[in-house]
Amino acid sequence: MTYRVWGRPRLERRTCTAPIVQRIVFAIALAAATVAQAAPSSDWTYRVRPKDNIWDLAARYLKSDVPWQKLQDYNHVADPLHLPPGMTLHIPVAWLRLEPAKAKVVAVIGEATAKLPDSAAPVPVKAGMSFGYGASLSTGNDTSLTLEFADGSRVLVQANSELALDRLSAYGDTGMVDTRLRLQRGRVNSDVHPLTGSAARFSVSTPGTISSVRGTHFRVVAGDGAARTEVVGGKVDVGGEKRHVLVKSGRGVATADGAAPGQPQELLPAPAIACPSGPVNQFPVELHWPALAGAEHYRLQLAPNDKFEALLLDRVVSTSTATLPDLPDGSYAVRVRGIGAGALEGLDGVCPNVTIDGTPQPPLIVSPQPDSKVRDKRPEFRWTESVQAVSYRWQLSADAAFGQVLAEQDNARGDGTRAPQALPLGRYYWRVASRDSSGKVGPYTHALPFDLVEEPPVPVPGEPKRSNGDLVLSWPGGTPGQHYHVQLARDPQFAKPEVDATVDKPELDLKKLKSGKWYVRVQTIDVDGYAGPWSPAQKTRISCASCRWAIAGGGAALLWLAL
Repeated sequence: MTYRVWGRPRLERRTCTAPIVQRIVFAIALAAATVAQAAPSSDWTYRVRPKDNIWDLAARYLKSDVPWQKLQDYNHVADPLHLPPGMTLHIPVAWLRLEPAKAKVVAVIGEATAKLPDSAAPVPVKAGMSFGYGASLSTGNDTSLTLEFADGSRVLVQANSELALDRLSAYGDTGMVDTRLRLQRGRVNSDVHPLTGSAARFSVSTPGTISSVRGTHFRVVAGDGAARTEVVGGKVDVGGEKRHVLVKSGRGVATADGAAPGQPQELLPAPAIACPSGPVNQFPVELHWPALAGAEHYRLQLAPNDKFEALLLDRVVSTSTATLPDLPDGSYAVRVRGIGAGALEGLDGVCPNVTIDGTPQPPLIVSPQPDSKVRDKRPEFRWTESVQAVSYRWQLSADAAFGQVLAEQDNARGDGTRAPQALPLGRYYWRVASRDSSGKVGPYTHALPFDLVEEPPVPVPGEPKRSNGDLVLSWPGGTPGQHYHVQLARDPQFAKPEVDATVDKPELDLKKLKSGKWYVRVQTIDVDGYAGPWSPAQKTRISCASCRWAIAGGGAALLWLAL
């Protein structure tokens, strides 16, 4: 009796006695059956394609010390030259080639650093960099970054976080990866692709828990002696001291360090944000949503796009309204979620496309002030000169909607203009917009009403009227509780502000301001202490004649800042 032992590149025929052959065949069959019964749960399966053969598959997937004959015997392949398409091959995970994988930085905003196993000094993290296992990434204030792993899964690392890459491995070309992360402190948001194969793994551990998944969207927070896992989609196994709990979509669990995970809790629903219906060109931009029952606070996040790969803003607010910072023109994404008892954060309400079209900003208004009285039949309209503008578009109307435009100038220069003809007495509205060097016209100021009235009678000599202030700066008020930081300087860089004041009301009364050129800027300080960006620098001039006029008691000059 004869049997064949297949080799490559040629086949050999050998002859043995029948009893020996039978014993060998029986031993091989018994071993294969034993392995097949014990290992299917740890096998990776491959469906044979046309033109596949046992040698190429072994070279592609098996470790170098695992011969192709073992793969043949394990799957009872009679003819390694001809594998029928559609056949399922089982390969023990222990035989698969295991290679180190990398995590790529997709996006980063702010200052992040990485400690590498072979380097004592941390290195700055930039988009496009890749890191292997053993690296540890840290983010500072107002910093976030997204890592992409070998299978396409992504993790958003938020501000003030430290994440260690404990294991990054890929099983050859099988698509199976083993990704294990350790969050020492901070917050991460994971979007894990569905894992295939018995050896595939993705986990995020904290000092007290391990959250393991096979394809889901979840958040992990570590710090202050506790950890929290919040599941947005799919399921997560959260393990702690002597206990595991399965946390399903829409639920979360909090765990104290050294304690067993508690019972999963229902997460707060997504807030119904009133998203802007069109481009935003009036500032400040406020978002509103109905208050959620059980919400103690809300987290507001702003990103360059709806992938939320890096965060431009990450704030916690106490009310169901939030003010966005001044932003360059472009498209942005906003999401808000409620924070309930135990600090568990709920599902996201998202505005995926918030378009900002607000530059160049309009100038700051000098006169006439809103609801003021004007006595000149040909009123003069004045504004500060915006550093963003080369000219201005000015309009005068008989109604607030500017349905009846009485006069306009499309290319006004300098810091003002005058009505082209005498106006009858009555109520009027005016507005102005800036035009930049490219010709783009920005948003108008709000409609500014004023009343044209008769000139008052000449005062009787000997009865002069005086004013207590030299100059009053004012601007539209924000929400209750906000404060305002105002600076005046001689230079547009504000290197040495001569006036630096914080006020509770949207105005500032300045005493005996020196004559000459001045630059003005204002920033809003929110109720939670958050200081917004400075307004664009505005320029105005105080003449000596104006100073003498104010000292003589002619009245206070009024400067309106339209933010």
